[in-house]
Amino acid sequence: MRGTLDAELALTGSRSAPQWTGSVQAKDLALRSLVDGIEFGNGRLRASVQGQRLAIDDFQLQGAGGAAGGEFSARGFAQWLATPQGGDAALNRVRIELDATARALRVSARADRRLAVSGQLQARLVNARLDIQGALTADQALFILPDESAPGLGDDVRVKRSAAQARAPNSAAPAASLRAVATVPGRPTAPAASGVRVPAELALSLDLGPDFRVQGRGINTRLAGVLQLRSSLPASAAPRLSGEVRTVGGSYKAYGQQLAIEQGLLRFGGAYDNPALDILAIRPNLTQRVGVQLTGTALAPRVRLYAEPELAQAEKLAWLVLGRSGANGGAEAAVLQQAALALLGRSGQGISGSLAGALGLDELSFVGASNAAGSAGAATLTLGKRLSKDFYVAFERSLAGTMGSLSVFYELSKRLTLRARTGEQSAIDLIFTLGYD
Repeated sequence: MRGTLDAELALTGSRSAPQWTGSVQAKDLALRSLVDGIEFGNGRLRASVQGQRLAIDDFQLQGAGGAAGGEFSARGFAQWLATPQGGDAALNRVRIELDATARALRVSARADRRLAVSGQLQARLVNARLDIQGALTADQALFILPDESAPGLGDDVRVKRSAAQARAPNSAAPAASLRAVATVPGRPTAPAASGVRVPAELALSLDLGPDFRVQGRGINTRLAGVLQLRSSLPASAAPRLSGEVRTVGGSYKAYGQQLAIEQGLLRFGGAYDNPALDILAIRPNLTQRVGVQLTGTALAPRVRLYAEPELAQAEKLAWLVLGRSGANGGAEAAVLQQAALALLGRSGQGISGSLAGALGLDELSFVGASNAAGSAGAATLTLGKRLSKDFYVAFERSLAGTMGSLSVFYELSKRLTLRARTGEQSAIDLIFTLGYD
């Protein structure tokens, strides 16, 4: 934190009933935390003091980037009551009321976590009870999920400070002063330090807005929806979320393939970290609809291969990985090989997925074929790139031939696909897909 403070105060009255008068001003206020991506600056404060009341006439902060980072402003007052309300505790003598406004405020400016919000907030502290209400809308957000989480200690490990370190908190403690202790479930541990717990009533509306994007761990999509964050529980309890979040377009990387997210729904009805899942990702540009379906909850997800009309598991896997039926000879071995690479490879992409990403491609596959006699035939190399949501280009080259083929797919509608193909054989096809059981 940094800034300058200028105060001019006068004290009158008695020790039991002091009376303050004057003004408080601050300028060049800034708050910065590089780890959390917080960077506020160009702040100012104008406040006046009258008796036991501090009135905040003007408080403003700008987000990262100056005026381009948006603005946060607040007004209100804080008052020390002469007569306690609801008890004799010191906190019962404090009353605070604040009204805050955010205008495209850049809350987080980290490269992997960007968030700008607008909206209104009201905070009230009355009778030692905190009440926060408001509505926020995300103007722009980008969250990049790490491919691997940082390692951490188990739930049964506690790190305790030595007595010497506790007596000298500002001194550099040797590494040996920290001890990792495994606790036995059900055995009580040392009580935590006591403090004042303030019960809170929380009621916030969170609108994800027009540009809330999530990338990483195979997914790249935009999220939309409105959530209600509410809590009337003790201060130690976690708040609860209700509402629905849906995906808008986007893709998901699975089994070495770039799947289009056709349906994505997260339903919140309690814990904020355990929504119900209803997600369907389909491999595009195939006559057979195949993909991956995710149901269950975030803490207990259920993943299965999807096909319409229904197919055997081996056929689903063949269509998903190869883009064709696996009924011919050695194709099944190629299916299992590429699926194993996808599952065992880093981030679930496999060797082909990582190489395709490095080359800027969406598909890179090397598949063997079978001839009419059932023996192994020529292998085929396929390169594919999705240029837009409905436009896809693929190049196939047989290692036994001298020419390759270039195919261009354009999805006119959900059932109509226009395919142009050139190479050894050139053609233009209009493909109509009709599903049936």
